[in-house]
Amino acid sequence: MNRPWMPLYVGDYLGDTGHLTTAQHGAYLLLMMHYWRKGELPDDNRQLSKITKLPLRTWCEYRATLQDFFHEGWKHKRIDAELAKMVRVSEKRAIAGQKGGLGSALARMKLENASRSRQALSREVLSRQVLSQAIAVQPSGPAAAAADHSHSNPHQSLVHGESEAAARAADPPSHHSGRRAEKPVIAVSPELAAYVAKRAT
Repeated sequence: MNRPWMPLYVGDYLGDTGHLTTAQHGAYLLLMMHYWRKGELPDDNRQLSKITKLPLRTWCEYRATLQDFFHEGWKHKRIDAELAKMVRVSEKRAIAGQKGGLGSALARMKLENASRSRQALSREVLSRQVLSQAIAVQPSGPAAAAADHSHSNPHQSLVHGESEAAARAADPPSHHSGRRAEKPVIAVSPELAAYVAKRAT
């Protein structure tokens, strides 16, 4: 675990260390910092002298005074309590982070599902509208059939219409009461005449 900082209760520290010399203060603080980072201290004078930056002889003179702040060799109750507290806080934060991450993921999933549902509904509504418009526009019945038939060959209809108009102009209907009107001559388009001639041969 990364431990970049260490809590130091100044009032408690000064109350407990009023009898230490300046050198002993420095040695004690270095011992606490090492303990905080590593979670333990070695029970070896050479290593402890290196940790406190003191000559081995000087360290041996200070050892008894400084060891009074520790128990069971080199265990420190206050630092152990702070380390345990830090572990609990770290675990709670990790759990909270996992819950927060899970909650965020669920929220994102709900938003995505809602968006997909809206898009699907919009597509369905649009499809129904297009289908309704297509049904409304589509012709039906005899009139539609006649209209489709009339558009099958627009050139033939146009020629036929012109031929009928010419026939009516050439032979207008009789208005005499004693004479029956002759039936109008059915005009034949050149294309139809050519088709009939071809079939006859």
